Amino acid sequence: MNSKQRQYAALVAKRKECHLCDGLENPALPHLCEFDSDHIGPWSQFHGDLDAQLMVVGQDWGDVAYFNKYRGLDDLGNPTMRNLETILACTGLKVRVTSYADGDRSLFLTNAILCLKRGGLQATIDPQWVTNCESHFLRQQIELVRPRVVVGLGAFAFKAVLRVFGKPLIELRHAIEDTNGCEILDGVRLFAAYHCGAKTVNMNRNLDQQCKDWERIRQFIIQPSPQGRTQR
Repeated sequence: MNSKQRQYAALVAKRKECHLCDGLENPALPHLCEFDSDHIGPWSQFHGDLDAQLMVVGQDWGDVAYFNKYRGLDDLGNPTMRNLETILACTGLKVRVTSYADGDRSLFLTNAILCLKRGGLQATIDPQWVTNCESHFLRQQIELVRPRVVVGLGAFAFKAVLRVFGKPLIELRHAIEDTNGCEILDGVRLFAAYHCGAKTVNMNRNLDQQCKDWERIRQFIIQPSPQGRTQR
């Protein structure tokens, strides 16, 4: 185990012991731990490359019922995951979201809220949950992985990253127009993106528009080699 892996394991252990948020359930609790993993959250179990070029921060992963139904894993056929697969292709990274066995690299998926809601996938978010998680886990993940690009998926996640790095808050609709993003660490840039769930795609920003939004980060991820080939 190298230094980065040790630091990550320590952060995961800290998450497993955290009980700050009223109304959330930690996957490490006795009645859920059968499906918990040695990752910071359920989404990172799917893609959790500690040397990733791209980190995607979503709002939250899901609720207790979803966690139990799918045994701590994602339903890879749901619209959000299918849309994410389409959108990621626009970044130039060869990343698939079709199977836990695909073994793709260069991507780290995480959430601004790491524990599980009650009451359905669309249950109301308590802003204090975001505050607690961002102050104890979010910045630490970004500093550990140090991806070239962090994408905040939706306003909650985007503003959470801005806050932990002391940056002025920007409305999502304005940040989407920013082609250069915001440097939050040396060599690490933050971009905003709309959520790729079915509701947002159908009502606010369709998939073609979202693909164009994500194309603006391509130049920061895919670096030309001296021979003119791409490096990843």
